[in-house]
Amino acid sequence: MSAIAPAATTTLLAAGRWAGGYDVSRVVLRDAARRGAVCVRVRDGLARRAEPGPRGPLLLEARSRGGEVVCEVWGPGATPPDDAAAALEACAAWAGLRDTPADLADAVAGHPVARGLLRAVGEVRLSRLPRVGEALGRAVLAQLVQSAEAARSILQVAACSGTAAPSGLWTWPTAAQLGAVPAWTLRRCGVSLKGAGALHAGAVHDGRLTEAGRDWALLDRRLRTLPGVGVWTSGETRLVLGDPDAVSVGDYHLPSIVGAVLGDPGRSAFRTEWTDEEMLALLAPFAGQRGRVIRLCERAARSGLARRPPRRAARAALSAHRYW
Repeated sequence: MSAIAPAATTTLLAAGRWAGGYDVSRVVLRDAARRGAVCVRVRDGLARRAEPGPRGPLLLEARSRGGEVVCEVWGPGATPPDDAAAALEACAAWAGLRDTPADLADAVAGHPVARGLLRAVGEVRLSRLPRVGEALGRAVLAQLVQSAEAARSILQVAACSGTAAPSGLWTWPTAAQLGAVPAWTLRRCGVSLKGAGALHAGAVHDGRLTEAGRDWALLDRRLRTLPGVGVWTSGETRLVLGDPDAVSVGDYHLPSIVGAVLGDPGRSAFRTEWTDEEMLALLAPFAGQRGRVIRLCERAARSGLARRPPRRAARAALSAHRYW
C-alpha cells in the first residue's frame, strides 16, 4: 500500500516496481497544489496525477524509494483490469520509465561544453503525458503569455471542464468535455478566442492526433493543420509527450538561453538577444536529441552551472484584461 493513501474511497487497482535511482517528483510536469491541479508533487520522490477512467477518475502515483521506482493506479473497484493495466503503463511512461536518457550521452560526446554540462547536471529524463489532448491544451494555454498566466489558465480550465478526483486533484478534460465548453466560458479562464478555437479544434481531431502515436513527424504535421497551432505549439506539445528532438521555434526566451549556454563565450557574454536561426545552428550537431539538449541548457542555467542570458527588459505585468 502507498505510504500516503490517495483517498479512503479508492482501491489499489494495479502496481509495479522498476529499478531506477532518480527522483520521480523532479521529472514529471506538475501544477501548483490548489483547485484545478492535475498533477502535484506530494513530497520529494512522490508525485500524483489524476486521469479519467471508465468507472470514474483514476489516480496515478509514482514514487522513488530505495533505488527503485514504484507506480500505482488507484480508482473505483469496478474499473476493468485491462483499463487498470493501461493506466499502469501510462503511469510508468509519465514517471520517465519509458524514456532513454542515455541517448543524450552519445549525442553530446563530440561537444566539450555540452558533455561537461551533462556530467554536472546528470541525466535528462523526459516524462510523457498520458494524453495528447492534455499536452496540446497546455501548450495552447501557454501561447504568448507569461508562465504565471499559463499556469493560472491551466488550473482554471481543468477545474471548469475536467472532473474532480480524490486527493483534491482534477482530471484534464477529455475531448468530449472540452469540446462542450463554449468559448465564452473559456474566456473567463483567460483563454483568448483564438486559443479557444485551437482547443476546440484539438478536441474535434483528438482521435487523429492520438492515432499518430510516437510518429513525431506525422504528429507534427497533423498538429500544424489545426487553426491556432504553429511550430511553437507543436514543439511544446511533442516535448511533453516524450519527443527528444522537439524544438519550440518562436519562443521568447529559448534562443537566448541556448545561445548563452552553448554559444562562443567571447561573443555571447553580453548578448541579450539570439535568433531562432542561431539557436537552430547551435543545436544542429545534436539532431535527434535537440529537445533533450534544450532541457539540459535550461537546467544548467537555472542551477548556476552555465551562463544565464542578461535580462532583456523588466518583468511585464500580468494581463489582467484577459480575465473578466
